[in-house]
Amino acid sequence: MKISALPRLLRIHNAFFGSLTVLISGWLFSQDIIKLLLGVLAYITIAAAGNVINDIYDVEIDKINRPDRPIPSGAITIFEAKVVYVILVLTGLLASIISSILIMNPLPLIIAILFTIVGIAYSAKLKPMGFIGNITVGCSFSIGYIYGWGITGIMWDLAKLVTISLFFIVSTTLLIAREIIKGIEDIHGDAVRNVKTLARVHGIPFASKVAALFLVVAIIAFTLLPFIRVISIYFVPFMVIGDITAFLSLIYVLRGFEGASKASLYAKIGAFTGLVGFLVGVLVQ
Repeated sequence: MKISALPRLLRIHNAFFGSLTVLISGWLFSQDIIKLLLGVLAYITIAAAGNVINDIYDVEIDKINRPDRPIPSGAITIFEAKVVYVILVLTGLLASIISSILIMNPLPLIIAILFTIVGIAYSAKLKPMGFIGNITVGCSFSIGYIYGWGITGIMWDLAKLVTISLFFIVSTTLLIAREIIKGIEDIHGDAVRNVKTLARVHGIPFASKVAALFLVVAIIAFTLLPFIRVISIYFVPFMVIGDITAFLSLIYVLRGFEGASKASLYAKIGAFTGLVGFLVGVLVQ
C-alpha cells in the first residue's frame, strides 16, 4: 500500500467537511466538547469507510472515469482497502457506543449503524439505481445534522429544530442536484456498470430540469434561515454567496452536457459556502 494514496482513498477532506455538520448542530444544542469530538470522530470514520467501500465496488467504472484513483491505479489493492474499511467502521461504531453511554440513549449508535449499512447498500445496490442513489448520497452527508442533535442528549427547542431541519434540507437538496449533474457529466462511463442515472434513463434535458428544481428548493430553504433568528447575522454574507453560486449552477445545468462540468463546480462551491456559513452562524454570535 502506498500510504500517500490513503487520504485519496478515504477522501478525507470530504469526510472532514461532512463532520462539520455534526459540530454545527451539536454546538447549537450543547457545547460539550467531549460529546462533539466523539460525534465528529464517528462521522469522519464512517463517512470515510463509505468512500472506501464505494471505490471497491466502483473499480471498473473508475478505470474509465477516474483511472488515477488509488485502487484502479494500483496504489492500493482491494484487500488492503477492505482492511482499512473494517478498521474505520469499528472505530466509528466504538465512538458512537461511547456517545450513547454518555447520554444514556441508544440513538447515536442506531444512527451510526444505519449510516454504515446505507454506505454498503449505496455502493452495492443503490448507486446503479440512479435517482435513489442520488437521494441516498444527499441524505447520508446531511445526516450529521441529525446525529449532532442526537449526541447532545436529544434536547428539544422548536426554533433550533427548525433551523437544523433547514440545514438538512439545504444540504440534501443541493447534494442531490450535484449528484444528478454528475450523472450527466459521467453519462458515458456509467454505461459500463449500467448505472440508471436520470440522464441515461430519461435523457439529459429531463435530468437537467430535475437538478434545477432541487437547486431552487435549496436556494429557498437557504434564504429562509435568517428569518428563524437562531443563527447570527454573520451568516448573511455566506447566504448571498451561496445563493449566487447555486443559481449559477442552475443556469449551467440547463445547458445540458456542455454545462454540466461548470454546474457541478458551482454546486460544490455553493455547498462548501453554505457549510461554512452554517458554522459561522452557529459559532459566532
